[in-house]
Amino acid sequence: MFIDTHCHIDSYERHAGETFDALLARLPHDSDPTIRPPEAFIHVACDPQDFDYARELSEKYDNVYAAYGIHPEYVETETSDDEKRMVEMLSHPKCRACGEFGLDYHYGADTREAQTKLFERHLQLGLASGKPLVLHLREADDDALAILRNADLRNSKIHVHCFTGTRDFAERLLALDAEIFIGFTGIVTFKNAVNVREAAEIVPDNRMLLETDAPYMAPVPYRGKPCHSGYIPYIAKTLAETRKTPVEEIYRLCRENTRNCYGI
Repeated sequence: MFIDTHCHIDSYERHAGETFDALLARLPHDSDPTIRPPEAFIHVACDPQDFDYARELSEKYDNVYAAYGIHPEYVETETSDDEKRMVEMLSHPKCRACGEFGLDYHYGADTREAQTKLFERHLQLGLASGKPLVLHLREADDDALAILRNADLRNSKIHVHCFTGTRDFAERLLALDAEIFIGFTGIVTFKNAVNVREAAEIVPDNRMLLETDAPYMAPVPYRGKPCHSGYIPYIAKTLAETRKTPVEEIYRLCRENTRNCYGI
């Protein structure tokens, strides 16, 4: 059994032109036997406009949980009211985390200063909530580490989602004074993602998580198509090959890590 620890169900519906109900109905019967339905989903709402839909999803489906945050792409539009609503949503009984939030210099290099200030503020809000944190850190290694090292992370659980960095960055993250979990997506299956596989080799058994970031970055052989949670077996298979571990052991470890991080 496995849980997709990070997906965007609303975005999947828009990208794929398929409802979540339709996806659930066909997952066990897909023509590809590798595709399997997950035990549960953590739906991540990182646009304030999507908070209500996330709440509705989590209330409708027993196996859908939610996380609420504000993605760094909204650094120039998010408001104090958005942050207030985010904090309010963190108290919902189906909420399992604060995030995703963080830094993204791939598309937002011109807003670095504003992003770092936003990251610092949201980090404090997330820590105050007592929830696990979901971080989006892309091409911002040094600034991210400086901010995290300056915060009191003791007793916190942090999911660095959709890891795209180097082995060195993973090692420096894992050295922080927190329980750091590294999430691997379909990127780990990409031919040119050697750095991600090198990082996957050194992440401790108790710090790996499986995720899709659906509908983005579908694993090989579905790269370029809308990604969904049923593709996780392809991610698990590559992790198993990279770590020279039986795939069922990857499932077992990541399932325990999900329980430890998210309480599911």
